[in-house]
Amino acid sequence: MAASTASGRGVRFAAPSFVLPGTVAENARFLSGRVSEVGLCLFDARACLGYGAEDLPAELAALPLTWHAHLPVDLPWEDGGAAAASLALAVLDKVRYLSPRMVVLHPPETHGDPARRDALLVAFAAVWRASGIPVLLENIAGCPLTDMTDIICHQNFGVCLDVGHLLGYAQGRLSETPELMRRVRLVHWSAPGTRDQHLPLTALTPEERMTARRVAADLPDGVTHLVEVFHWRGVEESLPVLESVLGIPSTA
Repeated sequence: MAASTASGRGVRFAAPSFVLPGTVAENARFLSGRVSEVGLCLFDARACLGYGAEDLPAELAALPLTWHAHLPVDLPWEDGGAAAASLALAVLDKVRYLSPRMVVLHPPETHGDPARRDALLVAFAAVWRASGIPVLLENIAGCPLTDMTDIICHQNFGVCLDVGHLLGYAQGRLSETPELMRRVRLVHWSAPGTRDQHLPLTALTPEERMTARRVAADLPDGVTHLVEVFHWRGVEESLPVLESVLGIPSTA
């Protein structure tokens, strides 16, 4: 699906920066014209800090794409929220020239200590705030966000709603929490398979597809839809399913 088609229907579709073997640059050039936005997969902090001009050439800024970034999943939360934010900002500096509109952050794992988790996020937000880039917290295994409404609202976090996680980890309460649903800015779409396999949406069961439609009906206007499948064929096969789930009339 071309970006012009997607934006012409008032919907912004995105794909991750790894849909074929190669560098971020090779993936971005491939995706240009096929989707509206690229989600930069900055999952590994140390690897990303080693990116050079071959990975992230200046010419990427001229592509007809918008961008957002997924922050590393290996941030040093054990050293505190400020340390985690500082490393995340160092990674962000690698792609700042692309003007990412928002970033996705996994909440820290604190082994059943929500007070510590919230304190870490407050410290993270205090350091991050100077960047001016919105942070979206993602629902992940063991953290459905539903016990975090207060801190999300008070610290002005947005929400990245991962539908694959919602389905695979039985996190349906998230979609029933209006305070959180109003804060959704980005949606990750995949079929969970066995909990979290990031399968194409063609693998959704009939029950999962029904739930996905209910969730989609309650999304705010203007959210970005990222097909979080890490090979292009799977992304391409997912897009018609996603259009159906979102209620977008087929042009066929």
